[in-house]
Amino acid sequence: MNHFASASSWSFLKALFILTTVGLAVGCQEISDIKNIDPLKGVVFKLNYQPAKAQVQGLVVDAKTGMPLDIPIQVSIQGKDAGRTVTFDGKALTTYTAPKGDLFIGLKGEVPTATAPAELRVVVNAAGYVASGVNLTLKRALNDAFIIRLVKIMATPAGVAAKVDEVTASAAGVLTVDKLIQVTTPASASVASMAMSVFFSAGTVVKDSKGQPVTGKIPTSLVAYSGQSQEALQAFPGGLNAPVAKDVQGRTDIKGIFDPIGFVAIDMKKSTNQAVSAFSKPVTLQMSIPANRFNSSTGQPVKEGDRLEVYSYSETTGVWTFEREVLAERKGNDLMANVPINHLSYYALTIPRTSTTCRVTYTVRGLPEGYSVNYTLRKFDQGLSGSSVVVSSGNSSDNTADRVFEFDVPAGNYEFSILDPVSNNDVMSSTKATNPCGAISLNVTPPARVDASFTVRAKCENGNNIEVYPTVTIFYGEVGKAYSGGSASFVNGKGVLKGLKPNAKYQACIHYEGEYCVEFTMTDASSERTLDYILKANSPTCNN
Repeated sequence: MNHFASASSWSFLKALFILTTVGLAVGCQEISDIKNIDPLKGVVFKLNYQPAKAQVQGLVVDAKTGMPLDIPIQVSIQGKDAGRTVTFDGKALTTYTAPKGDLFIGLKGEVPTATAPAELRVVVNAAGYVASGVNLTLKRALNDAFIIRLVKIMATPAGVAAKVDEVTASAAGVLTVDKLIQVTTPASASVASMAMSVFFSAGTVVKDSKGQPVTGKIPTSLVAYSGQSQEALQAFPGGLNAPVAKDVQGRTDIKGIFDPIGFVAIDMKKSTNQAVSAFSKPVTLQMSIPANRFNSSTGQPVKEGDRLEVYSYSETTGVWTFEREVLAERKGNDLMANVPINHLSYYALTIPRTSTTCRVTYTVRGLPEGYSVNYTLRKFDQGLSGSSVVVSSGNSSDNTADRVFEFDVPAGNYEFSILDPVSNNDVMSSTKATNPCGAISLNVTPPARVDASFTVRAKCENGNNIEVYPTVTIFYGEVGKAYSGGSASFVNGKGVLKGLKPNAKYQACIHYEGEYCVEFTMTDASSERTLDYILKANSPTCNN
């Protein structure tokens, strides 16, 4: 139900109720007594609420803890269908600040379909974090939830390291001395460390996006991501399957998969928010290349003289663009690459992207409608075993008998897996293929489980006698694991969490400018449970 229509109907009914009550009471009471009558005392107005015909919800989480951010988030919605989007309150905003790390995107107009999808690019940032984003393709009214992982500069996840320093510029914006900032990503049992650095030479003029010099002491952060670390790659801006605005051949809006050796985010911003955007002469970015790093374009480990590619990422637009080619160089016993840059951005050093891709369609059968699962698409270096990385992942709770997953992939070796979100992401079914173009079927037999019926209800912070039953996404999992678990779409406040283990303790959460959770134990599958949350007093529903 459209909120504004609901609010208008409520106002009309309220007025009609008052007039009718007054008319009946006039013959029995003095007018002065009627003033003390509250005809709506104890009456609760119940409204269904959905601000648009189609919607998607997502969370912005800390890449290390996996928990939704509890601080303001700067949000920019872009892409061909950005002009159709609205917030949960029905406001047509494409740039705004969200109070917390939860995002609701409604889509006005025609409901998207598989043949006529809607495309959005969501770019987010928060104080003390590295900006990132996600590319969304919406194909139905209620779309699967998304997760954006932001790296906190002072508390990085595995495979990521940060260094905060400063450079000094004169009143004319000229750097007064040479400056080298270095950082090394941590090693683990399966991941080698990576050294990265940026060198600023004295005499370089630094300017902001308006061409004005940036002066004085300029805080500078260097955040390095290892291309071998799965934790680091999960926070790769836009995802490894992000399209590029321009590729090495000059083609535009090209799909495919990034194979990054390393990624670095550089920020130079003063407390006044004036930020460095450009340099008068090249600044040198240097990245080491781990030994035995496989080069899919040559079919062997990277060696001296191999051609590599550099892409830049705009933290404001969320767009990846090809910058230049560089060669792998020998430095003592190690390989490295020198990347000259003349504008400030985020940069990825990658194995050359394959110029051609094909579409693979996985059809998953056997899942009950609305049954939540996680999925991964894994790419192997060589053969169908050994070293690999997850190039795409997500959650699916589609209300269809057959689930369809589509990916645009270059030639290579892949494994597609369906995972159990409430059982430590155990593999329920998987399939491997080399150069998997076309259609592939995958059958899944879910374990014997129980379901939990829920009602989601919102009440007004200001005490207005209104209950709202929204169409929303619920995140759930075992206690402490709700955000690595499943999700479900509830329509008009009603829904079912499917595939739960008997006697296990669960947590179900809804997000609206904060987190509202309820814990429950699956001892009685027939019980109806309620999850309440609070609408702000200034929301359109509560402000009438």
